[in-house]
Amino acid sequence: MNRFRFFTLFILLALLLSACTTEAAPTTTPSHAPTPTATTQPTPIPTEPSYLPNIADIVAKVEPAVVYISVEYTENTIFGQILETKTGSGVLLSADGNILTNNHVISDASKIQVLLPESDQTHQAKLVAADPLSDLAVIKIDGQNFPTAQFGDPSMLRVGDWVIAIGNALGLEGGPTVTIGIVSNLDRSFSPSAGDQSAYYDIIQTSAAINPGNSGGPLVDLEGKVVGVNTLIISGAENIGFAISTNTARHVYENLLQYGHVIRPYLGANFRDLTPVLASQLGLTVNTGVLVSYVAPNSPIDKAGIKANDVITSFQDQKVSEASRLIKLLWEYNVGDSVKITFWRGNNQQTVWVTLAERP
Repeated sequence: MNRFRFFTLFILLALLLSACTTEAAPTTTPSHAPTPTATTQPTPIPTEPSYLPNIADIVAKVEPAVVYISVEYTENTIFGQILETKTGSGVLLSADGNILTNNHVISDASKIQVLLPESDQTHQAKLVAADPLSDLAVIKIDGQNFPTAQFGDPSMLRVGDWVIAIGNALGLEGGPTVTIGIVSNLDRSFSPSAGDQSAYYDIIQTSAAINPGNSGGPLVDLEGKVVGVNTLIISGAENIGFAISTNTARHVYENLLQYGHVIRPYLGANFRDLTPVLASQLGLTVNTGVLVSYVAPNSPIDKAGIKANDVITSFQDQKVSEASRLIKLLWEYNVGDSVKITFWRGNNQQTVWVTLAERP
């Protein structure tokens, strides 16, 4: 009996100790650990970059309007006249067949043929009008409901923006070639070389590959809008191509269709970049600006009182130090507009207003 009580007391004591040791201990959380909540969700990982649209979709939108141009022309050689062929590109801008291209693609043409990417039919094209100064031209094919591209706004471009060049590089068969790059620079200007009528004042530089045969084809932005006309490459350079901004090309296109030529404002003078060396040779007070080297009699600039060897430093309150910059600014205005020009004559700075005439 005593042994039974002993065992009973022992079991009760063991149960009591077990209850004390198994009592729930307080839960602790490290101070640096986040407190989980029922609404916390993991951040989804994007499957495709949101800042770069699908290039294939953009190309599919524009490519049907990019045409292959083949031109026959006569070349004079020491052996007589030889019939030659050159190729280029163009972009359809109206459903009834108006095509914008480069003047150098169709110059001296005796026959112009056009082939659309999604057609085996060759179209005979006629020249509507050309503007050698901007190196642009409009040709036309007969028909209706052609696929078209749309002009974009190059003023919205920034250096580093993506652009796509589409054209018939090297005249390869099987449709246009597509290359992609970035805007490498804006507002490039080039003085025409000897014997070249063209003057390039509103040029987009791009790293998108441009090759012979691309001339006249579109440079498009990521909305599929035409922001440039592919025009120039530099022989021996890599990833340096040039396109005429559609800020210029659109104006030329519309003028060629409406008037058969381009209406441009005219100052009536020849200009040179003023360098410190040239300023020293001429004994000028200022050493930067645009030197007036010749003034046409009775021209707008002559009537305003500007003379040869004056130095223009500002046009419409915008500083100018290069002749190409002055011309580019000038082309943004219309015939009949009055523009403000600041210039130096000797030690005196003067400001005049010039009423723009039409370029002869």
